[in-house]
Amino acid sequence: MMPRRKKPNYYHIGSLEKGINILKILAAGGAMSLEEIATEAKMDRSGCHRYLLTFRDLGLLSKHANSGYRLTTGLFEIAMMYINRLGIRQIARPFMEELSSKYNETVNLVVRNGDQVVFLNKVESSHQYRMDIAVGTSHPIYCTAQGKAIIAFRPENERDAFCGHMKNLKAFSAKTITTPKAFKEEIAAIRRQGFAINQEEYFAGMSGVAAPVYDYTGFAVYSISVAGPSERMPMDMLLHTGEDLKRVCGKVSAILGRTE
Repeated sequence: MMPRRKKPNYYHIGSLEKGINILKILAAGGAMSLEEIATEAKMDRSGCHRYLLTFRDLGLLSKHANSGYRLTTGLFEIAMMYINRLGIRQIARPFMEELSSKYNETVNLVVRNGDQVVFLNKVESSHQYRMDIAVGTSHPIYCTAQGKAIIAFRPENERDAFCGHMKNLKAFSAKTITTPKAFKEEIAAIRRQGFAINQEEYFAGMSGVAAPVYDYTGFAVYSISVAGPSERMPMDMLLHTGEDLKRVCGKVSAILGRTE
């Protein structure tokens, strides 16, 4: 006895399913000819062609004489609208909680705003003596791990411009970097290791480490940091945490659309 075929859901739109399947095929296969797409989709050539022309009119794919059909960034832009609606704070929060649970030090999320970084979100340490910065607070880029982690992974012309404007900067401590030459050397070191360290450059007795968070442009927009009293965060701890931060920030960056 032949098994009974499952009855389609009343609301199921078969033509929409076929169209989405074509988009998936192109996403996996890159540039493809009409014949290749129709064969892969198990569709007749004429019907498949109508879908492709519709998607082209909608700006979701393009047709090249030599290479065939390929997806444009249209679908990506739709996905990014959804990601942006969710908001970076919501996206980063579970990763920040993971770091907080592991290290029990304050975890901060910041965004660049000119020559400052703005604190967007935090997960506080349970220690009574801890780093405690209010959400919405702004700090200078040049003397914070969070700021250095962002500026180090911006385009070269932005890095050069930033260093070029480093004049008459306030030294918050004896360890604050205030000269363009020293800052360029610091940026080069950060780019090599993938994260930034701050040992009492801004707050006496406080140290931290931060890694960049990239978006679909491929450049750093945010950073996530782990910070606390220097006695609990010596250099070996900062280096270890920095490597962990790179891993976590890489996951957040992937959600935001970074493909590198």
